[in-house]
Amino acid sequence: MFKTLGAAAIGLAVFAIPAFAAHDQAEATKAVSTFTDNYTKAFNAKDVTAIVAMFAPDGVEAGPGPMLTSRDDIEKRFKTIFNSGATDILFDIKQVQAEGNIVFAVGQFTVKVPDTILDGNVINIFEWDGDALKYRVHGYNFLPPPQQ
Repeated sequence: MFKTLGAAAIGLAVFAIPAFAAHDQAEATKAVSTFTDNYTKAFNAKDVTAIVAMFAPDGVEAGPGPMLTSRDDIEKRFKTIFNSGATDILFDIKQVQAEGNIVFAVGQFTVKVPDTILDGNVINIFEWDGDALKYRVHGYNFLPPPQQ
């Protein structure tokens, strides 16, 4: 009886472990580059729908202000960002690291707002969605303006 229960427990454990497609470092780096290009195009086109679709269903937007965990709130934030006149975002991704189904990326960005260009840092945690990435966490901040 214990042999049967033991074999059943091992079988359940094997099937309970999620299976992720293997993605190597090169694939992750290329996927982050593609994702960043698509995000830049959507942002500069003020395409809120495309940006919201880049988040996992339970993805988090952790920019300045409150942390957002619903797609409706993320949509509202980006509408506010675009209504403020933000455009011309550019990224410079410095590091990418693949870990199983998760990809981490850090870098810097600039964005044009009326009458100025803001600089900031970005840290993203992505998860694989097939052969593409989705935001698990999109975090960013703005650097203080240079002192005169």
